[in-house]
Amino acid sequence: MALTLYLPNGSPDWFSLAGRLRWAMDNAGKTNQSALAREVGVKPQAIQHLVDVTKAATGSKHVAALAAALSVSSIWLATGDGSPDAVEVAPSAAPEPDDLTEIDAPLMQVRRIPIVGTAKMGDDGFYEEISDIPGAGDGHIEIATADPNAYGLRCRGMSMFPAVRDGWYVVIEPNRRPTEGEYVLIKLRDGRKMLKELLFERPSSFEVMSVNQAQRFTVEKADMESIQAVGPIVPPSAWRPV
Repeated sequence: MALTLYLPNGSPDWFSLAGRLRWAMDNAGKTNQSALAREVGVKPQAIQHLVDVTKAATGSKHVAALAAALSVSSIWLATGDGSPDAVEVAPSAAPEPDDLTEIDAPLMQVRRIPIVGTAKMGDDGFYEEISDIPGAGDGHIEIATADPNAYGLRCRGMSMFPAVRDGWYVVIEPNRRPTEGEYVLIKLRDGRKMLKELLFERPSSFEVMSVNQAQRFTVEKADMESIQAVGPIVPPSAWRPV
């Protein structure tokens, strides 16, 4: 059953997040909400909430993942700006934790990166998301990146100073292959999340190091949900309102 909502003039409703998401699901042939929820890694109720026009949702921290799953621009899905295919190369889903195979990347260009949440940094390199800021509802950063699905997190706390300062923003590039020596965002299957330096990869694990404490440890791929590359770390002055 088609999900697309239409305006009185016959054009699809791209003015609301629900309208854009419904259209993208139809266009990608992914109208099964439960299946999409499993692909993105959320509960089916989350998708149901976003496509329900009566809820008038303005955004979600899962916008970047939804855009990748539906092969549309994350900026368009979050804000309605531009067009759904306003990227040079169709975005690919983020690599599985045990597969960092090189993927074709679109061209580097200045993009609007939506700020999707605030992360409280802990002393051990783990962090906790202390707010779920709707899609681009807390503004954006304009910065050059090759990843059309890049998103930003506001960081709180000084445990990772000077690499990451309180109030600064980290840009996450889920479609880019992390390389040794770079920071990565790792999400574990038990719900914990961490920001670490990637040292090297083994067949069944990654060796990482704390940003400040120079403490090395091994993360088993079987325990991981995802690993994503950390791009630019930018000061508060780079933030722009919606």
